[in-house]
Amino acid sequence: MQKTTVYSPKEWDNISKIPLIHMTYVMQLLLPRRHIGRERLQADKEKVLAGCSPEKLGIQHSLKIVPVGSKSEGYGIPDAVRLTGDHHVEFLSDIDVMLVKEEFQAGASEFKEDGTQHSVFIETNQTHPGYGRVRLIAPKVKDSPLIFRDDEANKYYISSYMLMKEQYNQVKDDPDDIFNYLRQGPAISTEDSHQLTLQRAKGGKIYHPYDYVIAIPCEAWPDVAVEWTQRKRHNGWLTPDIIKEIVSCGCHMVPVAHRHSNRPEIEWRLSFAKAEELLARKAVTSGQRQCLIYVKMLRLQLNMKKLSSYCLKNVFLHCCDELPTTAWDNDPAGCVIYMIDILIECIDRRHLPGYFLPKNNLIDQLENQDFDEIKSSLETMRNDPLSPIIDFSDFRVFILSTEDCISYKTSFRDIVQPIMNDILSRSHLQTKQSNLGCFLDVQCIVASVMLNEKRSSFYFHLDFYQIFIQKYFQTPFLDLIIYIGIKLNSAFLTLMFYEKCLKEVTDFPELENLRGDMGCMCFSLARTCDEQWAATMRLGQAERIFEEAVRKSGVYHPSTIDYSNLLCYTEKWNEVINLLEEFIESDEKKRMVMANIYHKVESPTLNEQIKKEVLYSGYFEANSRAFAYYFLIKAYLKLDTTKVKQVLRKFLTYCQSAVSYGNFELLGYSGVDTRNYFLAERAFSKAIVLTRHKSLAEENVASCKSKIWYHRKKNVFKYILIIGNILDNNLHNVCDILFQTIQ
Repeated sequence: MQKTTVYSPKEWDNISKIPLIHMTYVMQLLLPRRHIGRERLQADKEKVLAGCSPEKLGIQHSLKIVPVGSKSEGYGIPDAVRLTGDHHVEFLSDIDVMLVKEEFQAGASEFKEDGTQHSVFIETNQTHPGYGRVRLIAPKVKDSPLIFRDDEANKYYISSYMLMKEQYNQVKDDPDDIFNYLRQGPAISTEDSHQLTLQRAKGGKIYHPYDYVIAIPCEAWPDVAVEWTQRKRHNGWLTPDIIKEIVSCGCHMVPVAHRHSNRPEIEWRLSFAKAEELLARKAVTSGQRQCLIYVKMLRLQLNMKKLSSYCLKNVFLHCCDELPTTAWDNDPAGCVIYMIDILIECIDRRHLPGYFLPKNNLIDQLENQDFDEIKSSLETMRNDPLSPIIDFSDFRVFILSTEDCISYKTSFRDIVQPIMNDILSRSHLQTKQSNLGCFLDVQCIVASVMLNEKRSSFYFHLDFYQIFIQKYFQTPFLDLIIYIGIKLNSAFLTLMFYEKCLKEVTDFPELENLRGDMGCMCFSLARTCDEQWAATMRLGQAERIFEEAVRKSGVYHPSTIDYSNLLCYTEKWNEVINLLEEFIESDEKKRMVMANIYHKVESPTLNEQIKKEVLYSGYFEANSRAFAYYFLIKAYLKLDTTKVKQVLRKFLTYCQSAVSYGNFELLGYSGVDTRNYFLAERAFSKAIVLTRHKSLAEENVASCKSKIWYHRKKNVFKYILIIGNILDNNLHNVCDILFQTIQ
């Protein structure tokens, strides 16, 4: 394809003023690649075949049913439910089927390799490129209505017009039939005679509209398309094996004449539908398919009827031949914009070459006003390739699989509003500093919306992780799931979210770690329940979950700290001591850095000391061993105060080696619990140095100093009383005051 447009990856599009990563995110959210992947093609093809009704079309056994077109190739815009009126199902792509007359096996040229003549062959020397005539050398029945005799040239041809007419006349008229049959160009179209509403679809089968087209098979690759097999390709998209297999498929002739044909009744169009289907099945990637469907949605929304979807597909295939294969996965928004630029260039040149036959100008039948109309729509599309898609989704919800549809109730616009707001707030200079914050906000909205509809959003988050997070950050998938759960800001929703995610633990074993977080959510619900029976039930549920988590993951796990927190609340002090001593022993041996983080949604589970930390900054984090010492001291204060000093000393030593704000804050609170205000004051003072947000640590220091000053003042007063009593020889009072001072 001759062109001046050059593809180059970029972060920012100067024409539309859109950061391309934002557009890529919207594309993935609306058209998940897992739904349009190559693995779904066979299942979709089987559905197409299952929906055919050949008996109604009077199809003879000699006709072979071959699914072709967008649906069978995976390029179809998904079916949708219209959100207005009666919520009817909207079929945005027809299903195309070729009815191949295998009784005719046409040769690609007049003569075979051995020099003998084909009895049926394609003649292309008198037609527009991409078209031809199907000639017969010696027809058995010369007076058949299907046979056209060219008296001037003394040649016989199969009449495309009469073949279509014959097939249409064979359609059986049945008043009880649920289908309407229409003749549209070369096709017999069928559609459900009754509008399909969502309510009706739930209770029965969905009948898609079909387009049936008669075709004659050509056993060999046509000579006029040899250039395609020899085309130079530098991106490695098509392997020699795929090219060889495509060539072996040959082509078909369908009864369509060029608009300016001088003999339309005997003219046929060369169809490479079989080759296109094989390309879709073996070469086209999910990322490439996603881009084509997106452009087709733009075409539909902008009502570009004069530019056929087949034209879009041919430009798309040219782009697949040219662009780096990785671009479609890494920069789909950039690939969409490149395709639009190519389309605009083709319209300006008034030449859009066919993919297999570049000499066939697919738009040479258009009038001047058609070009002007198409150019205007393409420029609208190019200036803003995102807003029309949002407009498109305002009135439709795609009917994908149960877990692939975000919502039937909340509009897509509302879900992606943080993206649109972020685009408006950004400039070209800010793009490189862009982070994924607004994307994370949308992920949380998706989770919340789908949970409220009792569905799982797990695979949307997996998509987001694989396409975005892994590319920019070295963050484990589990951390993303935990983050989204916490940001739901509802213990109940978070619990539901983790429960649904945990169902995928077989394929994602790391999700087993969510069990402890689920225990925290149950504990949080127990602390906030108004009904005592509900609180008791949730508390028991939390304890069972923690026990299972410790059993499956072992004691050396952050869930042990969460479990210890619950045991402290239920005053099971012996269990706290046994659990935490084993945890500390394991930590001393492994010397790993393990941490526990508590957020607002978990704050009801915490005592007032740690809750204060969470409410102050939104979360509180400390090493797991620091938490272990903290809770262990609380247990020993209840059961065996003689061991408190030893644990406190170990805690201090650990904090001096594992320096962090959270560790020293916990040490300070342990100092307060044991009334060792000198230790507490030093710990809180150290915490001040380790954080930018100093006010809470400063409050703690001030509190400790006031208590230290109070005790000093109290002791000084007692010593004055002692001296006074000594001077008065009142030894009895002296003894009482000394005893109180020691106490």
